Amino acid sequence: MWREVEKTRINEFNYEKIIGLLGEEGLMEDAVTAFMEMKSFGLCLSLEVYNSIIHGYARNGKFDDALFYLNQMREMNLSPGSDTYDGLIEAYGKCRMYDEMAMCLKKMELDGCSPDRCTYNLLIQEYAQGGLLTKMERVYQSMRTKRMTLQSSTLISMLEAYANFGIVEKMEKILRRAWNSKITVKEDLVRKLAGVYIENYMFSRLHDLAVDLTCRTGRTDFVWCLHLLSHACLLSRRGMDTVVREMEDAKVCWNITVANIILLAYLKMKDFTRLRILLSKLQESRVEPDIVTFGILFDAEEIGFDGKKCLEMWRKTGQLYKRVEMNTDPLVVSAFGKGKLPQKL
Repeated sequence: MWREVEKTRINEFNYEKIIGLLGEEGLMEDAVTAFMEMKSFGLCLSLEVYNSIIHGYARNGKFDDALFYLNQMREMNLSPGSDTYDGLIEAYGKCRMYDEMAMCLKKMELDGCSPDRCTYNLLIQEYAQGGLLTKMERVYQSMRTKRMTLQSSTLISMLEAYANFGIVEKMEKILRRAWNSKITVKEDLVRKLAGVYIENYMFSRLHDLAVDLTCRTGRTDFVWCLHLLSHACLLSRRGMDTVVREMEDAKVCWNITVANIILLAYLKMKDFTRLRILLSKLQESRVEPDIVTFGILFDAEEIGFDGKKCLEMWRKTGQLYKRVEMNTDPLVVSAFGKGKLPQKL
């Protein structure tokens, strides 16, 4: 129907676009039908057309079909470009076919097509996501030798890979490079970095992380959490008091995460006086206890704290009759543990 409206529509440009769109949608039978039509009309089969077919099959995991059209290109005396191989490499990586990915790179070089900046960035990203750090670092060194620059997404992939394996020194080196390049590091990744510091008892680094984040996002609830958690894990009353004063000066309202961080620190210090005072002030601060708060109270009772008044107050305010939820930031639980509450329940 499309062809019959106007014969001039039958040209290389239009078929290029159509085959590209069909390939992106994974409609490979239709894409190949359009490809065969191009042949029947005597239209020139361009590199872009072959790339669409090859990449479409590769994305669907049909690598034999993709390689069939790659070989057909050579028979047509049409040289594959770096884009052609990049699409194959990316598809192999997504299917975790890393040996085939390396072979594709060698084939690319043997065909006289030199890997470019995009190829190397793509290799690093795929190796990083697969946890193949040695291969990732080897490609990274090759890029440095060739004085090629890393893409922002590549730096983030490397940062996440080092965080996943808890390799602190290399993680920090890449993080510093990301900060210096003004690359946005999303909160979920920052949380992962914070988790690595917690696992390695590097609590002062949480403060450094918060300072770096402040320059980029301002003092969000998450930033306050990191500041406070850093001092609380080090059991520094002075540090916690300083953060609390800064929050008051900034007119920041408390939430249950802030309260529980301080309560957990007092529990670790066995400072029952401050623990009792803060528990009694929760209602005044309009902060409702969550399951972590109850756990703190029960853990404190295990070591001699008298929590009857607190429980009575929660009973009067109806807290004991509500559905108790977990509203504390998960990093707090990672830092201090779950306590004995599960056994109590």
